[in-house]
Amino acid sequence: MELLVSASDPGSLVPAVTRAVAILDTLGEAEGRPLSVSEIARALGLPKSSTGNLCASLEAAGMITRSGTGFTLGRKLVELGGRYLATVDQLRDFYELCRRSTHISRETARVAVLDGLDVLYLGRYDGTQPLRLTANIGDRFPANCTATGKAILAALDPAVAEDRLRGRPLPALSERSITSVPALMADLELTRERGYAVDDEETTAGILCLAVPVTGFRTDSAPFAISVTVLKARLDDEFREALLKDLRSIAAGLENPMLPKGAPQGRG
Repeated sequence: MELLVSASDPGSLVPAVTRAVAILDTLGEAEGRPLSVSEIARALGLPKSSTGNLCASLEAAGMITRSGTGFTLGRKLVELGGRYLATVDQLRDFYELCRRSTHISRETARVAVLDGLDVLYLGRYDGTQPLRLTANIGDRFPANCTATGKAILAALDPAVAEDRLRGRPLPALSERSITSVPALMADLELTRERGYAVDDEETTAGILCLAVPVTGFRTDSAPFAISVTVLKARLDDEFREALLKDLRSIAAGLENPMLPKGAPQGRG
């Protein structure tokens, strides 16, 4: 962390709250290694006496805790973090992240959850491209025919996915739909290897979808997937990679609500 203030320059002193936050950031960057008051003071360019007073106040509030001769982050932060996460609306963030994306902001994107062997669409973002052939909010489609469905199924343990599919008829929405369990399992394995799922005209002729799974950030969150839908004739290798980069950035923003919404991070 850069020096926040200079002890030799009284004009640079900042409010106590800002200093306290800087202390929490410094302890967070230490990744669990206890830091003494002296180390914190040196890192922030603060007087040792005022740093000690702030640490004492943060300890009393449960924000930090003593560990040997130093301090680490306290359990109160976990409590506050949990309360914040409980307020996060992932659908709202989905639309915001789509709007801020370089390429997907112009396309049609969706978010869906797995319900049995169907996908249920929870949200649809419509960009500037005049493509209106995709599912509406609340619609159900067979998971085996959709990129979102295959992305979620591929995120399951292979044995769990196969057990869920065994003995169940797989419907077709087009002549390219996968309707056999062995063929679908092979497609799911390919999806795992490349990190994204593809609906190559398996739902609608001339339409291609790319999807990535999103891991819920709370233990009670159901796994879901986000997708982008384009005319297959528009998709070349460069455009595909650009869309996948946007999808992964949106997924990262949804998985980790602590990321700045204006600058979602890609996952490679």
